[in-house]
Amino acid sequence: MFFGKKRFNFLTMLILYFKIVPAAATYRTVMAIISALTPTLSIIVTARFLDTAITAVGDRSQLHAVYPPLILLIIISLYHYYTSVLGNLVDTRMDNRLRRTLAPAVALKKARIKFRYYENQDSLDTMNRAIDGFDGKLKEFYDYVTGIFRLAAQVAGFLIVLSAQLWWAPFVFAVASAPSFIVAYTFGKKQYDNEKELTKIDRKVWYFGGILTGRDTVEERYTYGYTRKLNAKYISEYEKARISRNSLDKRMWVSGKCLSIITFLSGVAVIAILLPMAIFPDASGEIALSIGMFTALVGAVGSISQQLQWQVTQYIKDFKYRMEYLKDLNNFLDFDEEENADCLPDANVPVLESIEFRNVSFQYPGDGLPYILKDFNLKLHSGKHYAIVGINGAGKTTLTKILTRLYDNYEGEILINGRELCEYSQAEIKALASVVYQDFCRYPLDFYNNIAIGNVLDRENREKVENAVNVIGLTDVVEKLPRKYETPITKVKEDGVDLSGGEWQRIALARLIVNSAPLKILDEPTAALDPISESRVYEQFGEIISHNQKSKSQGITIFISHRLGSTKLADEIIVISEGRAVEQGTFDELMQRGGLYAEMFESQAEWYRDDKSENNESEVELYV
Repeated sequence: MFFGKKRFNFLTMLILYFKIVPAAATYRTVMAIISALTPTLSIIVTARFLDTAITAVGDRSQLHAVYPPLILLIIISLYHYYTSVLGNLVDTRMDNRLRRTLAPAVALKKARIKFRYYENQDSLDTMNRAIDGFDGKLKEFYDYVTGIFRLAAQVAGFLIVLSAQLWWAPFVFAVASAPSFIVAYTFGKKQYDNEKELTKIDRKVWYFGGILTGRDTVEERYTYGYTRKLNAKYISEYEKARISRNSLDKRMWVSGKCLSIITFLSGVAVIAILLPMAIFPDASGEIALSIGMFTALVGAVGSISQQLQWQVTQYIKDFKYRMEYLKDLNNFLDFDEEENADCLPDANVPVLESIEFRNVSFQYPGDGLPYILKDFNLKLHSGKHYAIVGINGAGKTTLTKILTRLYDNYEGEILINGRELCEYSQAEIKALASVVYQDFCRYPLDFYNNIAIGNVLDRENREKVENAVNVIGLTDVVEKLPRKYETPITKVKEDGVDLSGGEWQRIALARLIVNSAPLKILDEPTAALDPISESRVYEQFGEIISHNQKSKSQGITIFISHRLGSTKLADEIIVISEGRAVEQGTFDELMQRGGLYAEMFESQAEWYRDDKSENNESEVELYV
C-alpha cells in the first residue's frame, strides 16, 4: 500500500518512485549524473581542441595532439544522441509500470475515503487535484529533482571554470539573477492558486463537452436543437480558463524578459573583461587566457545566461507550484477513511428480522445545514415490502445512505435485529443490503457480467443470472444480441451494442435479484420508465423476492418512488415529511385517512385520468 497517513514531501516522492521502478530510476539517475558533468567537460575539451588545433596550424608536428580532444567531442555528441533514444524506450516501459502499479493503489485509496467527501465539491476538487494522474505527477517530481541536480551541476561546473579566470564573476551572475529567482518563486504560488480557482470552470467545460459529444445525449441534441447555444456556453467557459492561464503566463514571460536583461548584461560584461585577457599579454608577457578557453567560455556564458534566465527561474517557479501540490496531496491523505471499505461481502448471508430507527436525526456535514431527519422513528419487519414516499428533499434517499452506512454520523439509534448498525462490520453490511440507485452504473462489460457483478461472490452462477433475466423480462433482449450473453453492451468496444434506457434499468434490477442480501432497496431506479412499465417491474420484483426465499426470514424490501401508483403494491407505505415518518399504513388505510398521502396520490392520479383513452384505459386504471 503506497498511501497511508504519512506526509509526502520531495524525498518521499523520490523514494516511492525508486520503490516502484528501481531499475529504470537507477538508470535515469546515472544518466542524469553523466549529463550533469558533460557540459563542464565539453568546455574543457573544446578549449583543448581549439588550442591544439591552432598550435597544429603553425606546427604540423603537433597535429597528433588534436585527435584526443576531437574524439572526446565526438563521443560526447554520440552520447547525447543515443542516450536520448534509449531514454525514450526506458521512459515508455517505466510509464507503463507506474500506471499498472499505481492505478489499483489510487482506486483502493479512493474506495476507502468516507462517502461524505464525494458529496462535498471542495473536498472532491482537492481529491481530483491530488490523486488524478498520480503516476504522471510522481514521474514529474523525479524529473524535477534530477533536472534541478543536472542544472545545478552544469551551472556549478561552469562557474568553477570561470572563477579560475575571474574569481568574482560567479558573484556577478548570482546578484544579476536574484530578481528573476524571486519573481519566479512568487509566480509559482500564483499559478497553482490560479489552477485551483479554474477547477470549477474546467469541470463545467468537461460537463458541457460531455453533453455536446456524448452518445447518451445525441437524440435530445437533435430534438431540442440546443447544440449551438450550449456550444456557445462551452466556448465561453473554455475561453475564461484559457485567457486566465494565458494572462498569468504572459505576465510571467514579460517579467522574466525584463529581468533577464540584467542577466544578459552581466554576461556581456564578463565577456568584455575576458576579451583583453585573451588578446593582450600581461606584465610577464604571457597571455592570461588562451584563445581556446576564451572561445569555449564565450559559448558557455551565452548558454549559462539563457539557463539562468529561463531554466533556473522555471525550476524555482515549479518548486513553489509543487509545494502547493504537496499541500493538496497531504490534505487528501488526511481525509477520514472507512475501515475495510474495500472488503468483499461476508459469505454468510445474515437473517434479517427487523430494522428499527429510534429518534434518529441526521444533517449533512457543513456549517449551518438543516437536519434532513429529525427524531425519526420507524420499525420495519421481515417478510414485508415497504414503499417510502415524500416530496424531494424529504429524506428518502438519505435513509438509504444511512442504512448502507455511507454516512455514520447520525444521532439516535438504528437497530438491525436489535443490534446497533455501527457495530456491524463492512463485510456484514455488504452482505446485508443491496441497492439499486437512480443513477446506477452502466459498466463497459458484456451482458452477462453487467448482471453477475451484482453478486461478486458467485459471479459464475449462470443459473442465477439467466433466472433474473427471465423474471425481469430481458429474455427477448438477449435473443436479439449478436453474441447473446457474451455481447459487450458498450460502444467502447468495436463489436459492442447499445441498449435503451429502460433495458439498462432492467439490468440494474437484475443485479439486485442475483444478490442474496436480505435487505433490498430500490431508490427510484425506474425513473425513466413509463408509469405502467414501472408498476410491472415492481410487481415482477415482488414475485421474485417471494420465490427466492432461502431461509425462514423473507427479508425486507424497500422501494422509493415519486410515482405513487406503484406504491399500491407495497404491504405498507411510509410517508416522510419534514424529516419524520408522518404516515404509515396500507394503501387503503392511507387513502381512507385523507391525509398527506391521499392528497399526493389524488393529485398524481388526475394527470393520468385526464390523458386516459380507450386504448390505454385498462392500463391506466391498473396504475391509478
